[in-house]
Parts: sequence; structure tokens; C-alpha cells
Amino acid sequence: MKKSTIVSIVAASLLISPLVLARHVQADEVGTNSVEPVLATSTDQESSPDKSVSEHVESSENAEVSKESSTESVGQKAAVEQAIDSNQSIGEKESHLDKAVPESSNVLDKAASDKGTVLEKSGADTGSDTEKKVDPRIENNATAVDSSREPGNDRSATRVSNPPKTTLADLSEVTGQARTEEDSKKEATVGEAVNQLLKWASTKEGQVGSTDQDRLAFAKSLGMIDQKAKGSDPVTDLVTMVAAAKKLHAAYRAERKTPLFMNGRAQPIFPFTRGDDPEHYSYENSDIVRYVVYVETDYDTDGDGKPDLVKTFVQVPKAAVKGDYKAPTIFEASPYVAGTTEERTLEGLGLKEGGKFDMAKLYTKPDKRKAVKEVSTEEVAKATKPKDWYYVNPRESSADYTHYDYENLNWYNYYLVRGYAVVTSSGLGSKGSDGINTTGSDLEVAAYKSIIEWLNGKRKAYADKTSNREVKADWSSGNVAMTGLSWAGTTTFGVASTGVEGLKTIVPAAGIASWYDHFNSQGSPLDTGASNDLSWLSVYTSGRILDKDDWDKIKDYYAAYITKLNELQHKDGHNYNEEYAKRDYTLNAANLKAAPLLIQGLNDDNVKPKHFELMLEAYKKAGIDPKVLLHQGNHVYPSTRWAGTTVAGQAFNDLMNQWYSHYLFGLQNGIEHLPQVTAQDNLDPTKWRRFDKWETDNKITARAYSKREDVTVSSDFYGTGENWTTRNQDAAFHSSAVSASYAAPVDRDITIKGHIPLHFSAAFLKGDKKHAHVSATLMDVSDEEFDVVKEEITYDKNGYSTRTLEKETVDEKGDWHGSNLDSLPVKEYKTHKVKSVVISRGWMNLANPDSGFNSASSSHSIDLKENEYRNYTMYLQPNLYTVKKGHRLVLTLHAFDPDYIYYADPYEVKFKTDSISATIPIVEENQSLLLRYQPNEKDTEYAKLADRILAIAKKNPAVEKDNQQDKGSGSELKPGGQMDQQPPVGRDSMEFRKEQKVEIANLEHKENDVSSKEVGLSREARLPETGQKENSWSIYGMLSLLLAGLWKVISGRKEEK
Repeated sequence: MKKSTIVSIVAASLLISPLVLARHVQADEVGTNSVEPVLATSTDQESSPDKSVSEHVESSENAEVSKESSTESVGQKAAVEQAIDSNQSIGEKESHLDKAVPESSNVLDKAASDKGTVLEKSGADTGSDTEKKVDPRIENNATAVDSSREPGNDRSATRVSNPPKTTLADLSEVTGQARTEEDSKKEATVGEAVNQLLKWASTKEGQVGSTDQDRLAFAKSLGMIDQKAKGSDPVTDLVTMVAAAKKLHAAYRAERKTPLFMNGRAQPIFPFTRGDDPEHYSYENSDIVRYVVYVETDYDTDGDGKPDLVKTFVQVPKAAVKGDYKAPTIFEASPYVAGTTEERTLEGLGLKEGGKFDMAKLYTKPDKRKAVKEVSTEEVAKATKPKDWYYVNPRESSADYTHYDYENLNWYNYYLVRGYAVVTSSGLGSKGSDGINTTGSDLEVAAYKSIIEWLNGKRKAYADKTSNREVKADWSSGNVAMTGLSWAGTTTFGVASTGVEGLKTIVPAAGIASWYDHFNSQGSPLDTGASNDLSWLSVYTSGRILDKDDWDKIKDYYAAYITKLNELQHKDGHNYNEEYAKRDYTLNAANLKAAPLLIQGLNDDNVKPKHFELMLEAYKKAGIDPKVLLHQGNHVYPSTRWAGTTVAGQAFNDLMNQWYSHYLFGLQNGIEHLPQVTAQDNLDPTKWRRFDKWETDNKITARAYSKREDVTVSSDFYGTGENWTTRNQDAAFHSSAVSASYAAPVDRDITIKGHIPLHFSAAFLKGDKKHAHVSATLMDVSDEEFDVVKEEITYDKNGYSTRTLEKETVDEKGDWHGSNLDSLPVKEYKTHKVKSVVISRGWMNLANPDSGFNSASSSHSIDLKENEYRNYTMYLQPNLYTVKKGHRLVLTLHAFDPDYIYYADPYEVKFKTDSISATIPIVEENQSLLLRYQPNEKDTEYAKLADRILAIAKKNPAVEKDNQQDKGSGSELKPGGQMDQQPPVGRDSMEFRKEQKVEIANLEHKENDVSSKEVGLSREARLPETGQKENSWSIYGMLSLLLAGLWKVISGRKEEK
């Protein structure tokens, strides 16, 4: 061989090897970084109450081994033939609504003791609230809540010992597919069996999935294969696979199309047709029927003398409209989705404040309309045009983005193909509806309640707003679930508090329980300017402005209402009053009946975690056991139109499908036995923890200590030279003029679980007493960086804060939706390396010493007197957060919190050191901590001071005059010189909607085939960090060089011959 040839081959090999290596690294990363199942479960055997989850796991694994090693007389082929020929397929009891459903043998219910379940490495119990420890990666939670392993409730009954190999020929006998001689010799894999059986069961292409990954996911949903099965595994239980395929085969060909239930959940057997294609949509050509009705309410909020009609958008499988079955409904009541104004004040709408308004007139009940005739759903659906639910909103669009409403049109497609109906309304004052938006009031709630009553057949709806032609929900079973994010989560809880019949369950995500605590905290506002007005959200969602003629009828009336609302809301400052009471749903706790699954992001700084606690307490008053799902996200719904996520290894939508299958279809799948709390870990978001209750009996009693008897903090960031944008990071390690910092080392891992009462005695010293706001934070601090899920906060030059919580894609097509729907990416939260993170924070007005945890306790304030001490209890936000051994807990005290409010006129507050204490609820055993004052480097005198003898903890008198001269400040407070940083202006609570629109725009780009450049960039972004970036030309060049070298070898050999 010539030297030049050898050199060419070596060069090509060296060039291409990094690419090959990168591919191997990528494959390894996918294997090691994928989210493995977390919860230890088993449904193959009955669990005894006195066994721990880890014991069940071990016995389950041993049982599997024993099944494999046992002997059985029936051979694989005979068993398959028996399953094929049998008139009753395995699991038939759970297939249709008119069939009996077996009771649940739920491992979770029995294995989770009163001490809870921790899904992490094993360890000993350390206290009465300590959880049981389990290996975190054992089996998928999907089976944990199933009543049976449908099809095949007892898989051991059909499993044979040392089963003969399943060949491709065996599959061909079932599916009728042509076979070759080789098929009798080749062992079939799970992937091959799934593909053949599902395609055999289907009636059209794409019905069971377009990819092997989709079909494997479908097979797992059906219970056809184990949750941990891989496509490359050999087939070991063909009987179960055939039985499942046979049931699916029958369902697709049934004369009456009814929902199919297997493996404890509704299956995606209904076809999907898009509603966002106006040019091609028609009733005749659509498998999903879409139409609009106008539901009549009781009240006349717009003063036109008639009961308000609210536009209601319906999506339902055509089979239900044809009468094949009665469909339950998933209802989202969101003022946003029909179109927003993007304005926050009357001036933004071109209106002025003023005019007289009588709030009592809003509650006028005019006579109801008289229906002149009744029209069918089919008639209305044929007459409804796509423009009624799919139209451009110019106010939400921009030069480079076109926004379409209803914006949630495709958010619930997953459920439509499983037989659920989906109903949406933006309620009073929205585009197409009557009335005016009243921001969460009892009137708003009553209007949404009316829609559920229509679905129950107890209220009238009309085909349009003028003809009085009545339309009944003749396709509806009357069973309704409500869900949604933010305001849609709020209306969910609000409607539940009415006790309306037919509302079987609610799943509020980041919903408001009491509007007072959304705008305020213990007398202190959580925003400034218009953003602290109830009215701004009404202005933002007054979609009637999108129809000019309609808007002109009410705009002056509406301006007078907003003027009056602003007056009444603020007549008592930032105290709780009658307007807030109309929007406090916890007051109606006695009416609650619908089973709740409360979803909350623990990093949500918009609708704060306190609200899920208020909901939880309300449900307990009603005698109902609520379930809580706590994730590490911020103001988001766990799964969205553009990406999915997992809960303990199970797809979130799959979990919800089980929940709705039980509460709406009546399927006995055991989901109701979930422990009360399921929570995502803050240190490792792939781990989830479960507790049988939220409350804990254990606590850390933490007391503050300083060599000084008191400490003074100032609100004057500018005058003191302190940077407000880094105040928390700074206070984590030392005190300053604007913060008092106290730290204690943690000598063991602790998990904080609940809200934190902080007790202190404080006196207002100098400044504007109208704004005597104080705040506090509890932080996790370490000298070394540590990984944690954390919301990143950045500030722009104008003082606006932006919060981001990064996710990473762990599977590009892992969020399977079924039917002919596309699968979406699976995304999980990323951790960040930090030295400090805020665990919890709280806010309070010193003028509200009697304010407690409940909203109504903040209804009274006092006139503050300078230098007069009073006792306070501030409630820091609830969290579930693990602090690692060796870290420090740091408690900091401040004046106002510049992330929320800003006051230019400075003031000072003094705290008595010995009065400062916190009761920190924890999972582990009780303990005490001494939080020592952290001086800054400028405070050189502190080290010279003598230690003080700790005072015996006692409650100070309610009022105590401070006779000592203030040593930390002069006689007059003046604003300091201006710094480079701008004053804080707070946060934008609509940030989550901006992020949604970005995601929608990105999704539209993907669906419309983005440019090759964008595709290339996207692909490069998914490569592992090996320093290599894929480039088609570089690959082409490498391969060309390699082929050239090989050609030289061949040519050289020919020449030698």
C-alpha cells in the first residue's frame, strides 16, 4: 500500500472520530440523564399495611423471579390461541361505562404510612413526621394508582415458566400478516410485537401513532407491556399483548363509539381534527364538533335590563353529539382566552375616571328570556363558523407576531381524543359576552357557575344573543371538572365554593384563594400604582372593546364602575374590607364538595404558595381530604401546549387522565388514594416525595442572638449606598444599614414543610408612618456552591425585574398524546449553582399588629407612634425545601421589599433582638437553633462588645415605649444621593403570559417548517458539550476524504495485480 494512501485514511479517521465519539457521548447522556421512574409500586400482589414501600418493592421483584421459575402446563402458543378465540378478552370488566369496574388494590394507599414516603435513598426514621425512605428509581408511578394491570388483572395467571420464544411467525398467526420461513426462527422483540399488534388493531394509518416511540407509549398506556419495557426486549407475555390488542381492535370497529378504558385510564381512540384551520374546517369533515352557545346568567351587570349572556365555546367528540355516549366535561373559565386589551388603566382604553355608580345595581335580577324554540347541537354546530373561536386579536399582536384567540383552543386536545368534552368561557365583559368584568367577585363566579348548570340541564343557553333559540347540552353526562392556571385556577376554586351540583373535581394551578392576599400581605401592598388595583385586571380583560359597536354601548358605564371599584378597594388603605370579602372564597368553605387536586409552583412569585394552603385549610373545614401537587416551577401549568413534564416518572397528562377517569367517568382506579402531598425535590428535580399530610408536628425553634439588645434597619438604599438589586445575596453573609442578618449552622439534613411564623417586637422610629412596611427572608446559605432549582431574577436599567426558571429538554418526542396527535418534548427544571437561595419571605405593615394568617385578620390598623414597641407575627410563605447538612439558615429583616414596592421617603424600624424568633415546620425531629447576628466588615465595634446572657424567652407586652435614645441615626432622615441604579418598579405579573406567547410563536414556527438555518441551530443546541458542532458540509467532507482513501487502496491493489 502506498504511503499517500495510508496518510489519507489516517487523516480521515482522525477527522471523523470526534463526531463518532460525540454521538456515543450523546447516547450515553440520554441513557444516564433520562428521568427514571421514582415511585416504588406493585400491583401484582396485595400489600399489607404494616409493610414499608421498600419491602413491597423487594417482594415484588422476588415474586417476578418466582413466576419466571415456576412451572405451568399451558404453553405459550396454546395460551395465545386461547386468548384469540375467547369471547371474553382479558380485562373486559374495565372496558366500557356500562361494565362493572373492579375495586382498587392501591399500593400507595397502603404503603404510605402516617409518616409519609420519601422517594430517595434509604435511611432511618428520625421523628414522628419523618417519611419512609425508598430507592428513588424503581418503578413507574403509572401503575401505582391503577385498580388492575388491565388487561390481565393477574399477570401471573397467563405467564408461563421459561416460556418458549415468541417468533415473528407467532405474531403473524394473530395479525394475519404474510410470513416467511425465516419468521419461524426469528425471535420477536417487544417493539416488533407492539407495532404488528397495534397496526392490526387499527383501522387507518397513524391511528395508533406515527413512530415506534409513540406505539410503545400507547402499549404501556393500554397495559399491553410493562412500563419499563424496551422495544428491543424479547416478548415474554404474548397473551396479555394479544388480549389488549383484541380489545383495541374491537373498540375501533364498534358501531357505537364509546370511550375505552384499560389500565385504569381512558384511551385515545377518538380521532382529532384541527379547529385552527378556518379554510378547511366544517362540521361534516370534523371529528371534533366545535360550536358556541350563550348561557344565561342571573344578573344584569351591564345595566341593559336583561340577564347577562356569557359566550361559551364547546369542543366535543362527534360520537357524543351523535348519541353514542354521554361525555363529561373539562371546563376552563379563563377571562384571558377570548382576548385581552393589554391595558391596565381606563386611560389606556381612552376613558376617564368619574361618574356615579351604584354597586347594588350589579345584583339586579331581571326576568329571564322566554325560549321560542329548541334547536339541536348539530344544527348550532353546523351554523357556527370558525371565526367565532379563532380570530386575530390586534391588541395582542405585534409587527412580528400574530395572536389568535381563543388562545387555549388546542390546550386540551389530549383529553378530546380520550372522550372528554372541553368547554371554555372568558365570562362577563369578554368578547362576545354581556356584562362587565368584576375581577373575581361573586358575580363573576356566579356567571361561571351558570355554565355548569347548563351542562347539567338546569339552565338555559341560546344559539345566539337575539333569537331566543334554546340549545341543550344533550351530549353531556353532567359531570364536570374545572382546571386552569392563574385566574383560571382562581375561578375553579371560586365556583367550587358555591357547591354547584355536577362539579365533581377541581384542579386549580396557581389559583387565588383570597384576592386580598394576592394584592396585599398583612397590611402591606405587594405592588404599587395601578398594579395594586383590583380594577387593572378588569381593564386588561375587557374584551368587549374588540367589538367597537358593542363597546360603545357600555364604555361610560364601565368607566364609572372602575372609578367606584378603585374608591371602595382603597378606602381602608391596604386593609381587608367588603370588596375583598366578595372575593374571598375561603369564607364559603362549608359549600365545598368537588374533590380537589391543588397544583402549586413552589417558585411562584406571582400567585404565591400561601393560596394553596388557604384552599387546603378550607377543604379541611368542609371535611374533605384535598390532594396537593407541588412542583418546582414558577407561575406555570405543569404541562402545556408546547411541552410536557413528568411527575414521579409518570407523564403529568397521564396522571390527570387517571384523575379525570375516576372523577368524571366513575372508573375505580384508586387514584383517590394518593397521599395528600406529592412534591418535587428542590435539590434534584428528578426526585419526588410523598406525604400523607401537609401539616407537620415537628419544628425548629429558632431564636435570634446579638451582642446588641436591638438593631435598626433603614429603607434608604440610596442614602446608605446599599444596592437593592443584590440585597438578598449580601444579607446572606452580613448585615447592613438596610438589613439585619442572623445565621445558624445546620448539623443534619432538614426539610422545611409549611409556612413560617416569625415573631418580633418592633418600633417605628422616623419617617413617613403611612408606609411602615417590613419584610423578612429565610435563606439557605453555604460557603461552597450547591445545586438547587432556583428562579433567576434580573433587573433592567429601568428597575423592572424579570424572573426566569430554566428547563431542559430530556426527550424531544417523549410526551405522547395518542391518536393522530403529535408527541411533544418532555422538559424538566434545571438546577443552578448558587451560594444562597431564598427559601421563604414575608411582608407586613407595622400598622397592622393584629394581622394573622387569614385574610380577614388584616381588617384593622392603628396609628403608629414613634419609638413605641409592639408585638408582631409575620407569616413567611409556605415551602417544601430541603437544606443540606453543613449549610446555614439565615434569617434577614428589612424595611420594604423592593421586588414589590418602592417608597422614596426613607424611614427606620428598630427590632428588639431577644424578641426575634421563628417557628420553622420540619419533617425531621424537633430541634432548637440560635441565629447569631452577622455584622458587616464596617461594624468594627461589634467584635469588641461583650457577649450578652441570653434572656429567657418571653412574650413582650403588647405596647412598650422605647425610652432609649436612638444610637444608629441622626435626628432627621433625608433621601440620599442618586446612584447609578434606578429605583425598583416591581414585577410584571403578566410576565407568564408574555412567556406563553413566545412559546406559541415558537410552536407555530416549528409547525410551519422553520428555515434550515433555524433547524440547524436547534439541532446543534441538542448536541452534548463535547466541543463539536454538527455541520453537514464537514460530515460530507470527512466521508469524502475517507472514501477517497479507500478508493486509493482498491486502485493500488489493482495496479499491483
